[in-house]
Amino acid sequence: MTILTVATTAIIVSLDSFVAGFSLSLSKKANLILPSAVALITLLLCLVTTLVGSFLEKYLGKNVDYFGAALLGLLAVISLVRKDEENTTLSTVTLAESCTIGFAVGMDAAVANLSLTGVGLIAPLVFGVTHFFTVLLGQVLAKKVQLKHTNVFTAVVLFVLAITKII
Repeated sequence: MTILTVATTAIIVSLDSFVAGFSLSLSKKANLILPSAVALITLLLCLVTTLVGSFLEKYLGKNVDYFGAALLGLLAVISLVRKDEENTTLSTVTLAESCTIGFAVGMDAAVANLSLTGVGLIAPLVFGVTHFFTVLLGQVLAKKVQLKHTNVFTAVVLFVLAITKII
């Protein structure tokens, strides 16, 4: 039952990773930097919460969601003010963008990891792997979609993610 709980939780907390991977890859070339950075940061955040568990929950609580929302909102603003690019000249997702997304979406996994005490290192590993594949899936599906004004779409999606973290 424990592995089912970990797997289900991992899928739920990685849905925003899918959306972030999808929306960023609409206007940028997909590469392995984004899913790798998200997975690594998620893994590291979960390892920290595994080690410090109840201490973080006591002091961070709901503020973790606000921090993640602020990061997503910042990325949305940057995406909104960025000029539309032609599909032939798309830049790749940068390491800085990847790490920012990693922290924004990995915080959910870290907080969820707090509720899985006694599982050991299994949860952080499962969360990291799940985040990697959901971002990768988002990137793959984004290449199948042709949208104009992708910077506006990306900004809207990131703002919605930020708002859902606040609510």
